[in-house]
Amino acid sequence: MSQRRSFRPSPCEALEERVVLSPTVALSIHAANHHHGPNPGAPVPFVGPVGTLGDSYTDEYRFYSPDRSAARNWVEVLHALRGVSFGHYTTASRGEPRNQGFADNWARSDADSNAMIQNQLPGLTAQVAAGQVKVAWVFIGGDDYLHLLNKVRAGTIAPADAPAAIIQTTAQLEVNFLTAVNTLLAANPDVKLVVSTLPPISDVPLARLAAQSNPLAQALLAGVDQGVASYNNLIKATAGGSSRIALVDLDAVTKQTTASPTGTIEFGGQTINLLTPSDDYHSFFLADQIHIGTVAQGIVADQFALAVDQKFGARLVPPSPVEIVHYAAAIQRHASHLGAVHPKY
Repeated sequence: MSQRRSFRPSPCEALEERVVLSPTVALSIHAANHHHGPNPGAPVPFVGPVGTLGDSYTDEYRFYSPDRSAARNWVEVLHALRGVSFGHYTTASRGEPRNQGFADNWARSDADSNAMIQNQLPGLTAQVAAGQVKVAWVFIGGDDYLHLLNKVRAGTIAPADAPAAIIQTTAQLEVNFLTAVNTLLAANPDVKLVVSTLPPISDVPLARLAAQSNPLAQALLAGVDQGVASYNNLIKATAGGSSRIALVDLDAVTKQTTASPTGTIEFGGQTINLLTPSDDYHSFFLADQIHIGTVAQGIVADQFALAVDQKFGARLVPPSPVEIVHYAAAIQRHASHLGAVHPKY
């Protein structure tokens, strides 16, 4: 099989060379739902254990009702479908910042980059230094900008002061990102990093819908997206300058996906709605209008696997669209059985 180059949501995806759905996928879904460990029939992973820094997109979904618990995020997808280790799993709380879930997943819902530095980085750095984590993930920044937008909406930041606040937020975010990257690289000469760009905040339904009838909000979001673009340039330059850092360009993937003129994409034999949030797996965004659903998170998992395969020769093999869709459908059936899914369309 030749190496896949990138995710391309298109009607022609069936013609691409992709991994076929294994008969063991159903077993992996069962394992993920019942926490008995990774699917024993899944390909043996060549990467990990993986440790993470980040926010609610990386913090395990299953503990956040009602919307996220009806889906799974990229960490949970890779553990289920590829047996990737993120450390020991427990449903008992460890306390802040990790709480429940995987021991190497330090990402925390609602965390901005300051919280990442203060609360997450010390623990992951210690694991990296001890050789307990071989690959570290850094994906942060969404909440830095969302918190800023909330302050403008609440009047804590005056609209006239918003441009300067965006510049300041971006500058601090860039400092924090470099601090995390340099600290982890220095902790162990053998650790590898995967860093991700940030998709436009204006694509988040909560922000997009708020701006549709508000010119001031539109201008504010445009300024935020400029800040995001500057931050992404730093991320790409940092990854490009190191043999130990792989890049996941979620910004590019998101723009490619949301450019669909129909507001939908064909993925894994299913039509995925980009514009109507719901907890049905056919929606790109969940009903909370902030978080992406299982299929979109499966694309993140795909991009992580592709990045470590291409940069580090990991041979992890990205989950295929068909695998992702089957897994998303199974998760929805499981959530529906528990009464957690309420489709919006």
